[in-house]
Amino acid sequence: VLKFGEVELMSKAGNGKAKAVFFIGPTGVGKTTTIAKLASLKCVNEKAKVALFTTDTYRVKAAEQLKTYADILQIPFRIIYSLDDLNDAIEEFSKYDYIMVDTAGHSPNNNEQMEAQRQFIEAAEAKLSVETYLVLSITTKYRDLINIADTYAKQIKYRMVFTKLDETGAFGNMLNLRLRVDAPMSYVTNGQNVPDDIEEFNAQKIVRILLGGRD
Repeated sequence: VLKFGEVELMSKAGNGKAKAVFFIGPTGVGKTTTIAKLASLKCVNEKAKVALFTTDTYRVKAAEQLKTYADILQIPFRIIYSLDDLNDAIEEFSKYDYIMVDTAGHSPNNNEQMEAQRQFIEAAEAKLSVETYLVLSITTKYRDLINIADTYAKQIKYRMVFTKLDETGAFGNMLNLRLRVDAPMSYVTNGQNVPDDIEEFNAQKIVRILLGGRD
């Protein structure tokens, strides 16, 4: 349980440069909405300068959704088609606090997309400090969570964000997966409202639920 309670949250680079923050994971887990929530909190609560990028050029609606959030927050938005695009955009916003990057959701068994994603992250690491968050739905079957987490862990060091806590009361998979992959917890989301339905992971709260108590 002590290990379960290790939490690492998004933080500024502290060197006058932007922190690049990548959100990875399968389709349908809520990456784009999670980014919008965190961007809103950073902009409003911390007065941070945030730019939003997307490398998801497969789904037009994903880019449109993120651009809508960027417009509401009045922050920059860029679609990244190539490594050159990423390098140019990083240069443009290198003095910001955060560059949050949405990525294309895909199967962890899609080696081509996994490799493309890894290249984007490595290109950012050459210029900036990078944090990567694996976004997972708590409603996903445990054996599928294992496959996703293990496959990403072979290529990328990440922190975990669990979504859709409002759709189930079975939270044991969080503990099981945390112990398996040794990746720290960060945030959980419990609804679609931006930015309200997100909070820092609270191990004591989850353990109380697992033991039959109330949150």
